Amino acid sequence: MKGSFHDALKSLEPLPLPQVTAPAEILATLEMIPDLARGDILRSYGKLILSERLYQALLELPMNFRKEWLLMLN
Repeated sequence: MKGSFHDALKSLEPLPLPQVTAPAEILATLEMIPDLARGDILRSYGKLILSERLYQALLELPMNFRKEWLLMLN
């Protein structure tokens, strides 16, 4: 059997929690997008707080693409 008793115990250690962006940070990001209407901000916020992956995808886009991308999600 490969490994040691100590190695086996390591597998019982809790896994780190996934990174979660604070809702206030998501809202601040949406408010920085030029000409994004209030209703569009609220719809986008509702989707982004549920999916960290969508929020990270938004951050990777250049600012001039973000509004159109968000509107495609809605």
